[in-house]
Amino acid sequence: MYLGEQEMSNCAITKGPNMWTARIILTGVLAATGSVFARAQVLDEIIVTAQKREQGVNDVGMSINTLSGDDLAGKRITDPQDLSRIIPGFTYTVSQFDFPTYTLRGVGFYDSSLTASPTVSVYVDQVPLPYPAMTRGAIFDLERLEVLKGPQGTLFGQNSTGGAINYIAAKPTDDFSAGITFNYGRFDVRETEAFASGPLGSRAKARFAIKTTQGDGWQKSATRPGDRLGEKDFTTARLIFEAQPADTLRLSFNLNGWVDRSDTQAPQLREVIPVVATLPVPPDVQVLPSFSPRIADWTANEAFQRDNEFYQVSLRADWDLSSHVTMTSISAYQEYDQYAVIDGDGSPAVNLHTVPNGEIQSFSQELRFEGQWLDDRLNWLVGGNYQSDEGHDNQLILLAESTGAVTPFGSFASVINDANTDVTNWAGFANLEYAVNDIWSLNAGIRYTHTKHIYDACSLDSGAGDLAAIFQAIQEFALGVPVTATVGDCVTLRDDPEAGSLFLTTGRYPDRLTEDNVSWRVGVNVQPFEDDTLFYANISQGFKSGSFPTVSAQLATQLSPAKQEKLLAYETGFKMPFANRRAQLNGAFFYYDYTDKQLRGRIQTFFGQLEKLVNIPESRIWGSEIQLRWKPVEGLALSANASYTNSKIGSNPDGSSYLAFPQRTHGPVPVTGESFPFAPEWTLSADTEYRWSLNANWEAFVGAALAFQSRTKGGLESADPDKPEDVSAAATVTYNDPLLIIPTHTLLDLRAGVESFDGRWTASVWGKNVTNEYYLVNALKTQDTLVRYSGLPVSYGLTVSFRF
Repeated sequence: MYLGEQEMSNCAITKGPNMWTARIILTGVLAATGSVFARAQVLDEIIVTAQKREQGVNDVGMSINTLSGDDLAGKRITDPQDLSRIIPGFTYTVSQFDFPTYTLRGVGFYDSSLTASPTVSVYVDQVPLPYPAMTRGAIFDLERLEVLKGPQGTLFGQNSTGGAINYIAAKPTDDFSAGITFNYGRFDVRETEAFASGPLGSRAKARFAIKTTQGDGWQKSATRPGDRLGEKDFTTARLIFEAQPADTLRLSFNLNGWVDRSDTQAPQLREVIPVVATLPVPPDVQVLPSFSPRIADWTANEAFQRDNEFYQVSLRADWDLSSHVTMTSISAYQEYDQYAVIDGDGSPAVNLHTVPNGEIQSFSQELRFEGQWLDDRLNWLVGGNYQSDEGHDNQLILLAESTGAVTPFGSFASVINDANTDVTNWAGFANLEYAVNDIWSLNAGIRYTHTKHIYDACSLDSGAGDLAAIFQAIQEFALGVPVTATVGDCVTLRDDPEAGSLFLTTGRYPDRLTEDNVSWRVGVNVQPFEDDTLFYANISQGFKSGSFPTVSAQLATQLSPAKQEKLLAYETGFKMPFANRRAQLNGAFFYYDYTDKQLRGRIQTFFGQLEKLVNIPESRIWGSEIQLRWKPVEGLALSANASYTNSKIGSNPDGSSYLAFPQRTHGPVPVTGESFPFAPEWTLSADTEYRWSLNANWEAFVGAALAFQSRTKGGLESADPDKPEDVSAAATVTYNDPLLIIPTHTLLDLRAGVESFDGRWTASVWGKNVTNEYYLVNALKTQDTLVRYSGLPVSYGLTVSFRF
């Protein structure tokens, strides 16, 4: 193979010993096609703030996925659910109470409580959105998106075990600019986005942006032709004001929020599982006849709709104390209010309706100092963080025609689960990066966190008296104790502290949880070449704070918390530009040692199998990722990502199996050796775009994106084809229920359009899921049904954008 002089220069080792043979061969092979590369473009440099200061992505020794705001808009990434199309190892699901769950590399926390803290933390301009329900409107008018993999906490306002999603909003401009974008798509979706930005004098500037989306229902009733569900009505806005009253002081004020009046999604009914076998199934509770993503069912003449609101205000101040030291203060207050009506069983019957109603107020304050020392070879940061949250979670559950609403003491139609949670969090953190020389650098970070939860909760009679009557009968006839259950009050059986009795009185369950932890990270970076090739290795430890549930609690023991979980992560990787910076190859290998993973499981009581938060003592995850960006010829851009994740629940220290209690089994189910829910082994994505000139003023483009996700499951009781079925005499089916499998799926998106060279005009047509693949985002068992939540069907539309 012959390499020309220029190509040979690409292979030269300019720093370090003669030890990178593999890299030389790879670079030489690609450079050998010099005639093809002759017209290629250099990849744009990516700047990130993953370590709270601007750096090139190849200078940061951690796994980072990043996209610009223009890339997100061009690929029609408009909702957090869309991130699974572009972020390897990321999955999104929604619970039956309409709360999103984010999972990175198999690390997630699926819960139906409004105030459940996540394993993947989310920020907008370094301000935390501490609860997943707050994050729906974050993908809007962005400069870029950064997704950090692995434990975070030594640099950010919240501890997390899975990672962090950082949205960086588009900032005010020094000169006036404005723009407006119109989208029209299938199901009469009408979307308008606009912004205006510019100076307000010599030392101030501002940017205002707004986006509103309306659309018709995309779901069709299986039993009532013409009945639709799924209307969109979502509006979000953001105002950023920046000022520099002095040369050493910079201020940034951010006011943003959103309003969601969209319909909630109806699940698809796949099986009826009567809790009371002797009762007939209501005649209108029927399994769906098809697997169309659009076909579902719900109770007629009900407004299954959200009435959710969120707003946030933050103030950031950066004060240069000297030429090498800066003090930063970030203060933020946010409030979230929710009211929604959800059909939980996917049938025309009032078999399971849920009405989540709640609110959260959150205040956070961060103060930090950062600077450089030793001729800028040492970058240091030290600071503290305070956060105070108050949450009220109220869930009305209607079971009027449910076979699970009948007990030996009578029947009931509704129950209210009510919980109050106050969380106070104090933290101190420090981080150091030291460049030993031009090749080697070291980094280390540490964070101490003190968290206190104050909690009280119970399940209430709705005021109808039906549930109170059942617990009155339980107290009087089954337990032989004085009756304390009353109409409209708590019915949860709890200990009587004064009498020293066990589960003999009813009332609210109060509790406290105080926890401390130390998260840390140490790493080494090696940049042996002058082309910014990076090799890195890290060891980090992260925590997710303990959590209290909101559940239908017959017994107070169901309301006890899950303690904090810990994840010890080992990761090594590389970031390698080649072919004269026309290509970039990144790779990472990781191993996670997981302790006390939090899980919404079940416990066995004298009432049967009841929901409760539990901790899995031991589990592990390992895997790898690979990313490629390449511009082989002028106008052509290629990218591909692949992630492999292998998760496994380990054995209890005492040798027993963990207990899970699927509804149709007669006893405990072993889950040792099972993989995690919502943790597919493989996630793959690829994107290609080609641009060419039409004339002196316009260029055209075509593009395609592919996203693949391998099979996963909606619960620990899902099927495993490598295990024999465990069918007992008391169970008609195996606990490994194949209907809870979330099958493999592949989504294809297409786009094409024209754009002016000055970037002022853009017009495009696009299609998402153009093959109309039927795919699932969740599969779960409810009171007496098994339901699935499908992803969106094929959608297509037209986008026109103008900037001036």
